Amino acid sequence: MKPRALLIDLDDTLYDERTYVLSGFQAVAAGLAERFPGLHAGLVFEAMVAELDTNGRGEVFDRVLAEAGLRAEVGELVQMYREHPPHIALWPGVADTLTELRREHRIAIVTDGLGVMQRRKVAALRVEPLVDAVLYCWEHESPKPHPGPYAEALRRLSVTPEEAVVIGDNPAHDIAAARALGCRSVRVLTGRFTAEPGQADATVASFTEVPAVLGSLA
Repeated sequence: MKPRALLIDLDDTLYDERTYVLSGFQAVAAGLAERFPGLHAGLVFEAMVAELDTNGRGEVFDRVLAEAGLRAEVGELVQMYREHPPHIALWPGVADTLTELRREHRIAIVTDGLGVMQRRKVAALRVEPLVDAVLYCWEHESPKPHPGPYAEALRRLSVTPEEAVVIGDNPAHDIAAARALGCRSVRVLTGRFTAEPGQADATVASFTEVPAVLGSLA
């Protein structure tokens, strides 16, 4: 059956999520430098990136505050990070690809993560006018791979699972949700999960290759 609708992930599928993280670090570093005169925002940012690359995101703010000897609440920095207006952009060719796909398909973005963060990402990427709907999983109290937000996307697009294709980078979230819902799937090998095992109905190196493989799913 030819797909009528596409349910598309956001982070690491349509843009590089690391750029969002770095944008947040820059905002936090600037906020700290404003609060503590004499503190160099650039050096604080570099320390955050080094911690991210060495140990992951888990304790970036805790460690940077401890190493700099700063007295500030981690919660304040987390809030600053979450509420900053991000400087991010769609990967090259993604906007044109969405425009091309929308000529023949209904499109919904289904994105995981805290609503305030994901909404700011969607706004910064200017992606909402390119699709028919945006679903925020956490606002439905159904984080991925829960099929609930995908089912709601199907309802809004007026299609059945058999008529839809889930497209995303994370096999444990996007591809697993497609399988649970009975949708076909396309895995995009971009972002943090390229080495993770997981089988989809089709696999592409980047989102711009999606139109070429949809015909094979008909």
